[in-house]
Amino acid sequence: MPVTTTKSKAAVASPRLANPTHSPHWTITAWFAISTLIVFWDAGFCLLRPRSMEGGDLFWMWIPYKLYATVDYVYGVEAFKNGDGFTSAQAILNLFENAINITYLGLAYVKSPLAVLVGFTGVLFTFWKTVLYWLMDQQCGWCQTGHNSAWNWWVLFAFPNFQWILIPGIIAVVFGREIATGLRLGAKEKVL
Repeated sequence: MPVTTTKSKAAVASPRLANPTHSPHWTITAWFAISTLIVFWDAGFCLLRPRSMEGGDLFWMWIPYKLYATVDYVYGVEAFKNGDGFTSAQAILNLFENAINITYLGLAYVKSPLAVLVGFTGVLFTFWKTVLYWLMDQQCGWCQTGHNSAWNWWVLFAFPNFQWILIPGIIAVVFGREIATGLRLGAKEKVL
């Protein structure tokens, strides 16, 4: 007996629902790929301290952190010596963030409709983790970065770190619209 399949009325009525895919702009894919590499590098520095710090046998991989540790005390020697757990805790969260990002990249590559939901989760993770990082510093009176000159604060801390709020925020809006469109189509065609 041959196996037959039937499409739902909604799938017949909407080619988008019959074959939903996620095809991100190349810049979004590039953000996920490049940010994942940067986040692995950052997590490596944080989790391998003191070996990754100046004087450690692995410092050669993290030479730029010599300057950054003077800009943001969370990355500095004192935070490590004082047992400040925030640096390691955020690095562990970075690993979870990267797992989500890599999953997104894989799903986006095969054009899975689930990719947009996983990507949305990943960029919100990045966005809110970075907001928390800034709020922690602000709430302690800029105790981690307030010692910098205005130039150093803006150029070496604010501008590079704000990208981890701005770009994920923009991507979250793009993905949120895609998710909302799918939900509206599904509700209209009564498949959800």
